[in-house]
Amino acid sequence: MNDWFRRPPCGCGRQAERPERPVPDWDGKSPPFPPCHEKTRDERPQYGNCYLMQRILASGRMYRRRQSYPLCLCDLPPEAVPPFTVLETGVCGPSVWETCDDRRQDRIRVTVPLSVRIRDGCGRVYMSAAQVTETLCLTGREPPESCWRGQIFVQAAVRLAGRVCPCEKAPCQVPLEVLIEGYILSPCTVDCPENPPCPPSRPWYPRPMFDPYNG
Repeated sequence: MNDWFRRPPCGCGRQAERPERPVPDWDGKSPPFPPCHEKTRDERPQYGNCYLMQRILASGRMYRRRQSYPLCLCDLPPEAVPPFTVLETGVCGPSVWETCDDRRQDRIRVTVPLSVRIRDGCGRVYMSAAQVTETLCLTGREPPESCWRGQIFVQAAVRLAGRVCPCEKAPCQVPLEVLIEGYILSPCTVDCPENPPCPPSRPWYPRPMFDPYNG
């Protein structure tokens, strides 16, 4: 039995205190533990809560309420008999854009792919492909020469704007309602406070007849 587990000679139940073990000296052969180069929690830089968000450098919007567009109907089968009548149009894919000037991105040419439902002279219905091209101007606070740092995002919506007259051959003049929106987006870091203020309390609706907390 170890000495530090022995009871004192007085006979009480108190255990003897454990003697301190001597720390061996360094023999000079093996190096001591290397110093820790990791910074403490207080010495580390405090960056806070940062989030990556998209910042709008420039934007543009083009709206045509009612305008006639020549649609070149593609992929029509040979048994389709004219005259052709357009029944419905819609966007069938992402829009394709290209810059009008190599040095500036404030004017882009947007091509919107369309899916067109057509009825021929015999009453049969076919699906065809077409496209609409428009020029969109993008304006913003940033100079046009610095907009190359961002990424262009374009969305479009197209629908019929009225009754369509039958046409004998392509292209068919179709009245369309076209909406095209474009943005130049650039990622940036946004700082968020650690303790945001609490929103103001809202009253109950409908107001109760008896509120036990407010009397």
